[in-house]
Amino acid sequence: MRRKISTIKGADMGVQFSPVGGGFNFSSQASDLFKESLKFKSSEDLINMLGKDNLSPAARDAISHELESRFKANQAEKSGGGGGGEDEDDLQRLLKKLQNGTISAEEMKKLAGMLGVSVSTLEKIKDKGHEETGADITSG
Repeated sequence: MRRKISTIKGADMGVQFSPVGGGFNFSSQASDLFKESLKFKSSEDLINMLGKDNLSPAARDAISHELESRFKANQAEKSGGGGGGEDEDDLQRLLKKLQNGTISAEEMKKLAGMLGVSVSTLEKIKDKGHEETGADITSG
């Protein structure tokens, strides 16, 4: 007596496995979890994360966005509500200059004040940004 073994063609269990490491796309859920986890880190921790060589561009953007959000909240608190659009632009510009290694000593002092971290913390990550690693934390 022979048994017929049947397979279900086209069945999709919806389970996907992603290898850990650089160069792979993570789901948007993982990206959201990463972004959410940034809220629980200190500004100094976020700055130190920006200094990591293997950080993906998407992760750098998420960290920069979190720092900007904190800055906006701090500015709104100080000014009683409204935020300063020009200061926000300055923050983004200075963060990029820091990561590119083109920031001046005066600009570094200004950025340290904006972020509430020491200049020595910023010195550690100067010129550590924007290397293309091929890694991405988002897929959609």
